[in-house]
Amino acid sequence: DYHEALNDAAVGAVVLATPHAQHADQIIAAARAGKHVFVEKPFTLDRASAHAAMAECEKAKVAVGIGFNRRFMPAFREMKRLIDTGALGTILHIEGNASGNLAAMPPTAWRANRKESPGGGMTSLAIHLMDAMIWMLGPIRIIDAKSSKRVMPYDADDTTSMLLTFVSGATGYLGTVAATSFFMNLRVFGSKGWAQLVDNNTLVKAIAGPPAPGQNPYASAPETVKLDSQASLKDELEAFADAAEGKAPFPISHEEILHGVSAFQSMLDSVRRGSPCSVD
Repeated sequence: DYHEALNDAAVGAVVLATPHAQHADQIIAAARAGKHVFVEKPFTLDRASAHAAMAECEKAKVAVGIGFNRRFMPAFREMKRLIDTGALGTILHIEGNASGNLAAMPPTAWRANRKESPGGGMTSLAIHLMDAMIWMLGPIRIIDAKSSKRVMPYDADDTTSMLLTFVSGATGYLGTVAATSFFMNLRVFGSKGWAQLVDNNTLVKAIAGPPAPGQNPYASAPETVKLDSQASLKDELEAFADAAEGKAPFPISHEEILHGVSAFQSMLDSVRRGSPCSVD
């Protein structure tokens, strides 16, 4: 029983891999029991509950971790490094897609309903890329989203997409199809070149420079970078353990977690209203 675990003095931390709609109350209960808490994404499903849950964690001074393991993957980290070092110049645009066959879930699965999976594949698939975009480019200012159901066998959308405007002035696109084969891609474009994730350990980049003899002067030769594989799920839980033991802050800040939930809600608001929405 969850509350028995929270009342057990031998339990120092909890990891929540529960249905999304339960997260907020479970986080608050953990914080009030003085337990550090790691939450699978999404943190919560709406802005108000996210702020209430985080406030309880901050009041109790417990560590908070979240399951965005892509931040611990080599190709994502290399893309972040290229952005931060200025190798790509001024970042102008980012775009990504994370899709998969969620339609194959049985109708009795807890994710197979609109309450737990608002925005279709955004909730369990493309939310990873939304977090990566916030990590790499900073906060989002405006979201213009569309979402529809055409083939999904249960009450959830199968196709969701959005246009993004970042506070920095950069633009973006993010899409997900929840009724197709697995696909994941992320690309970023800057004034000096572009970079694209091929998989978790492979990145292709093209940095502007003097063209080679006979080369198109408007093109740059792409370079494939192979990186060593890492156990991202292990790494994120060890980072959480370090935060719980006071060794180092968890690498995803409270502000980023809350902004991600706020952006998620603005996406849903935009779908409902049929117009762009500001991200609070």
